[in-house]
Amino acid sequence: MSNKVLKPKKASLYEFTQNYSNNINNCIEFFKSMKWPDGFSCDHCRCHKYYLLKCVGKTKTSYVLECSSFHK
Repeated sequence: MSNKVLKPKKASLYEFTQNYSNNINNCIEFFKSMKWPDGFSCDHCRCHKYYLLKCVGKTKTSYVLECSSFHK
């Protein structure tokens, strides 16, 4: 018998869009947890405080986290 640990099943693209496409806050939290599992930390100054900026363009809207002290 093997003591192999099974990895959790990853969500399909369909399941992902069903869970996150209608709630932007859940989507942002998902991607934040993927990049910063221990919480946000600026790559330049290691600050843990940030602003969430909404960038509206002609064809798309994007969201950016900006460090509150380094502004990057």
